[in-house]
Amino acid sequence: MAVTLKMLAEHTGFSVATISRVLNNDPTMSAGEETRQIIFDTAQKLGYVGGSGRRTQRIIKDTMVIGIAEMMTPAEQVYDPYFLYLKNFIDHSCMEKKIQTVSLRVDKDEVHLLSAAGIDGIIAIGYFSKGQIQSMQRISRNIVFLDSSPDELHYDSVVINFDLGIQQAVDYLKELGHERIGFLGPKRLRDDTQHITYEPRRRFFEHYMRELGLYRSEYVLEAPLRDRKMAESALELHLRTREREDLPTAMIAVNEECAIAALHALRDAEFSVPDDMSIISFNDTVVSSVVEPALTSISPHLDYIASTAVRMVIERTSTPSHPLERKYPQKVVIPPELIKRESTSRWEEK
Repeated sequence: MAVTLKMLAEHTGFSVATISRVLNNDPTMSAGEETRQIIFDTAQKLGYVGGSGRRTQRIIKDTMVIGIAEMMTPAEQVYDPYFLYLKNFIDHSCMEKKIQTVSLRVDKDEVHLLSAAGIDGIIAIGYFSKGQIQSMQRISRNIVFLDSSPDELHYDSVVINFDLGIQQAVDYLKELGHERIGFLGPKRLRDDTQHITYEPRRRFFEHYMRELGLYRSEYVLEAPLRDRKMAESALELHLRTREREDLPTAMIAVNEECAIAALHALRDAEFSVPDDMSIISFNDTVVSSVVEPALTSISPHLDYIASTAVRMVIERTSTPSHPLERKYPQKVVIPPELIKRESTSRWEEK
């Protein structure tokens, strides 16, 4: 049976006239983006092929639709742009492959699809609770978790090899003559299913420094992931309460927020970076290259992580024009790379 405008109206709740004008790209139509999204999603899922607009027919016939679930709100991403950059790279990769994306609404306990129509898969960015994962599962079984891996038996995931990143940073600082190496970041955070666990970068830093015989607990400073002021205060206190000869000569920061906080604290205390203390950051967004001095940073290759997630969700999507490529879930671990810039230098005892 051919799908009609009346059927679309029954599924979406919009009038036949509104649906017709949206599908035919009527330039005088002032429908909101969410209304347009619902109508196009529903038309694509029900297989509607009517309408005179060429744009409508092309979208309905050819476009795969992927939902994006984000752990952090746009307001939160201002203070930690890592996830914002990930989302932007996903959007860019989907656009290159002519894949349509829709944003899923993430509440405290659930994830919601705002469209009346279904989607072909989900890319979930960050960490999600058990209830949120279960609600995503009801929307689509084809889920790729990006930056977490809560259920490797059922879902694809793309994660970063944090241990390798920290090892590269420590080894490079040792090559430069540093032995008094510190760490700035939290001891604990929420894991793949929102349970409290040891922060992986700090955990491996402590393990590896002990293995090298260089670990000193007083050089490991507690600081939150996304509160630059508190991170700055933690290092300021350390600088005020210790003699220069008993301070670390290099500091590895858990992310760019903490690295920038370290730059500010050191500048206020009249320390020079990198002459008095070298700084290495984690994440390597564009921020690392534009601060002064530019940050040596552990790059997780955000563009590659995003394109890998898009490729994986496509592989497990089955549509009339795209056969299933892979049945079983995969976990991809991305090796990071140390990008050397001006915030690190060779250490010589003064």
